[in-house]
Amino acid sequence: FPEIENVTRLQKIELPIKNFRNTYLKKKMLIADPSVFEVMKYRLELGDEKTALQKPKSLVLNKENALKYLGTENVIGKSITMEWNGKPEDFLVTGILEKIPQNSHITFDMIISISSYPIESLSKWFENPFYTYIKLKNSASRETLEAKFPAFQTKYMTANFSAYFGPDEDINKVFQIKLRPLLSIHLNPSRHFEIEPQGSESTVFIFSIIAIMILIIACINFMNLSTARGNKRAKEVGMRKTIGATKHQLWVQFLGESFLYAFMALFIAIILIELSIPVFNTISGKTFSASSPFMGLNIVKLIGITLASGLLSGVYPAFYLTSFKPISVLKNNIFPGSKKSIFRTVTAIFQFVISIGLIIATIVVYMQLQYIQNKTLGFNKENVVVISAESSDIGKKIQTFKNILKKDSHIISVSASSNDIGNPIYYDTNFKRDDNDGIYNLLLLNTDYDFLKTYELKLSHGRFFSKKFSTDKTNALVLNKKAVETIGYTPEEAIGKELIMTVGAESVRKNTIVGVVDDFHFQSLRSRIQPLALLVTSNEETRYIAVKIASSNIKETIIHIEDSWNKTFQERQFEYNFLDNRLNTLYTSEQIIQKIFLIFSALSIFIACLGLLALAAFRTEEKTKEIGIRKVMGASVSNIVMKLSGEFTKWVIIANIIAWPLAWYAMDKWLENFAYKVEMNFWIFAISGFIAFFIAFLTISTQSIKAAVANPVKSLKYE
Repeated sequence: FPEIENVTRLQKIELPIKNFRNTYLKKKMLIADPSVFEVMKYRLELGDEKTALQKPKSLVLNKENALKYLGTENVIGKSITMEWNGKPEDFLVTGILEKIPQNSHITFDMIISISSYPIESLSKWFENPFYTYIKLKNSASRETLEAKFPAFQTKYMTANFSAYFGPDEDINKVFQIKLRPLLSIHLNPSRHFEIEPQGSESTVFIFSIIAIMILIIACINFMNLSTARGNKRAKEVGMRKTIGATKHQLWVQFLGESFLYAFMALFIAIILIELSIPVFNTISGKTFSASSPFMGLNIVKLIGITLASGLLSGVYPAFYLTSFKPISVLKNNIFPGSKKSIFRTVTAIFQFVISIGLIIATIVVYMQLQYIQNKTLGFNKENVVVISAESSDIGKKIQTFKNILKKDSHIISVSASSNDIGNPIYYDTNFKRDDNDGIYNLLLLNTDYDFLKTYELKLSHGRFFSKKFSTDKTNALVLNKKAVETIGYTPEEAIGKELIMTVGAESVRKNTIVGVVDDFHFQSLRSRIQPLALLVTSNEETRYIAVKIASSNIKETIIHIEDSWNKTFQERQFEYNFLDNRLNTLYTSEQIIQKIFLIFSALSIFIACLGLLALAAFRTEEKTKEIGIRKVMGASVSNIVMKLSGEFTKWVIIANIIAWPLAWYAMDKWLENFAYKVEMNFWIFAISGFIAFFIAFLTISTQSIKAAVANPVKSLKYE
């Protein structure tokens, strides 16, 4: 296409490289063609971009890793030993990259030339393992280019497509090629197959809205307090107007005070940001520096937000205070601040709407996380140690490793597989039934004979793989119930049926279905269970080893596993994790959301209560004489407290009525991210309302009780 200037293909993998101790340690590699420098805008500090990555077995290092791997920064022309296709290979360093920023789309330790790949692995249209990035010419249109893709598919891909789906299917009705702007990927990632975890636009939007709401609560408090205490400044306004001050001058004065408070708050906020960055990084999992909020346009945004806050919080008080009439004020006849303010009522209700909404959100997020962590997954995740084994020579010695492990009575079972449970990415392949021409796409998991026992899967029909049957290694197949349903059988009918595995137009092997297992959640609960086919793994396909251990002497058992590993694989790094921990990391973003919601909820309630406390103090001050009269007439302390609290109680009730449907809608949208989710029952909203009511009543009561127990003689003398 003439609209394209350059194209690069990227694949991110982890490969072992040999460090100074002659031990292979896994590092993040980016496989790319030479146009990566132009398309992805990576720059070399040392070396020539025109020659780097041009030859097989060439690589480019990150600057910070050059010293780590080779002991010097002068590494051009030196070699690094890496495990490549199951054996040690020397890769020539042809360049040193400039430092990659932390907010890069992709993170990696080095780039390997794509020409290091066997050419046959790059020649099949439907087996491309690379992420493809293209750079358009400045005059090109994305939409115009996308319109040409159907013809491109028809020309180059129809032959392979027809081999899969038959000659009657139109490839352009099944496949569509779309271009996505690079800058849009981070906050709008696809659900599967991103090159690495990305962010969430909805999460950023939600937290931005919450932050704005909390800021508005603070501005409302300023407005309410300014207007509530307006009678204290009424005579000042009257005197200024009497001696010639114009309304414009008073406006400038009161707005100026508001802006001054806002910039004082900014100064304090900057200090708080500097102090809280480490805590924020811990909660969010980010790596912001203390200077990050003040880099580039961020400082301009902060000043803009400060000016907006000063204007928002100061404009109504300025209008309110300048509306006093000098004659009425100086005669002490009319104090506008003493009248009930609809504005104060509305804003107070608005504060509690936000607070109640955040309480509901916090409870729903907590419940969803508890649901995820406690839901029956169809396998036993407890006391399963998962070891990373991404090296072909590990697979060759897996049986030796198993035999050593089983010498310990605390080892219950050991299983090897091509993937680990919880991984979002599984290979898929196509199967044909022997009695029709249908093509069924199933996810694929290579396992060994002990997989069922190790993960405690439930066998529905038939049997699992067994060494007693020599044919299991070459043509046996176990399906989950979803796969059986997909291919059109019942679990009873499926046993003994044959499926033909296909790659392109070729029939790779004929498989007999020997067993059906109950559906289990081998991926995140965000997705429905997919059809899955299990085959007996070969040594080369082993990537993970799962060890089921007893619940006693866990620490000693882990030491035994590590010792067994070091005896069997002397040059391989021992990396392990518990399966339940690995599964919990699938929901790290939800755990972060829960923590931030909790913080925001507490913050919003605290700020709302500060305003409520001040308003309650003002209202009780206004009613000082009334309270004294009521006490003289025989009113009890509880009667007075209930009388003073009644108005604020109505505010909280109205806030609940408004907040409940809004919060239900927002959290229902959030729960749509999960295929399996909790139900939002009425008690969630009732509890949230009760919490808000209790906190509000407690806040108001401190002032009400103080006024109610005061000496009525002093109250009646109050001016």
